[in-house]
Amino acid sequence: MNLGTQPFAVVLLIGPNPVEIERARDLAEALEAFEGGRFNLVLVDDDLKGRPLIQRIAPGLGSRVTMLPNPRRGRGSGWGSGAAAGVLAGLRRVVASSEVSFVLKLDTDSLVIGACANRIRAKFAATPGAGILGAYQFSPARMKDRTSTPALEKLLRQFSVWRRTPAGGPALQLAFWGRYGRIRNVLRRALLNGYRLGEHCSGGGYAVSAECLQALHREGYLDDPTLWLQAPLGEDAIVALLAAAAGYGLEPFDQAGDVFAVRHLGLPDAPDRLVAQGRSVIHSVKDHGDRREADIRTFFKSRRPPRGGGSP
Repeated sequence: MNLGTQPFAVVLLIGPNPVEIERARDLAEALEAFEGGRFNLVLVDDDLKGRPLIQRIAPGLGSRVTMLPNPRRGRGSGWGSGAAAGVLAGLRRVVASSEVSFVLKLDTDSLVIGACANRIRAKFAATPGAGILGAYQFSPARMKDRTSTPALEKLLRQFSVWRRTPAGGPALQLAFWGRYGRIRNVLRRALLNGYRLGEHCSGGGYAVSAECLQALHREGYLDDPTLWLQAPLGEDAIVALLAAAAGYGLEPFDQAGDVFAVRHLGLPDAPDRLVAQGRSVIHSVKDHGDRREADIRTFFKSRRPPRGGGSP
């Protein structure tokens, strides 16, 4: 089976708020409408108590949906290193359970508004050095509150002190060995491969190639998803860093006519314009400015084809 006929995987982290289940259900229904039968869904539960997410989010997907707990167990930042633990665990589950053409990482406030799989496969085929496709961002140190660069620079040091970390309390960084040593080695490898501190593809939605996924597995970067819990980094920054360390680059795929329309807060454009531009993966549909989440979801839901009716 070649990559063009293999299914793709979707990794979706579900936060503890009950509204996240409703959001995830709408997203799963949209995926099935546009890519019915052509994807496997991995749900990562970020609730310490555990929930029957498969039955509540995607009961009709059968064996195509699996679930696992976020191994962070409440530790770390829920949007940053704690989320990275869940995503990396999801990627590890994909490697262990199936062969896929690529992995689509989504948030519950992302939405699929069009068929995307074939365009993502074609883009990866046209750019073989790319490991991640999405809304490319470069946030240098001068972008003060919007960059991970200062934290990355500090993680490169052999010795440092953190007054507080996302995992709680202070930490002594001795990067000669142990967890900080492994993090420093990843950073050094990424830099040697051309990585620039602060670059990533926005975490609201991005795709990871099958080759990059296999490289992450081969290098052992998925072995311990909790490695980064003390690092004050966003989930998307951590995944980008690992891809770079494994020898893969980041590729923008977020212009008019491309798959992704992803921004940290709100939508990059009006809903009807996103449709006209041929976008497929959008973020964020949460309330922002004068746009209400319920209205946005209703707009796109009314335009979905019958289940599985998207383009092949």
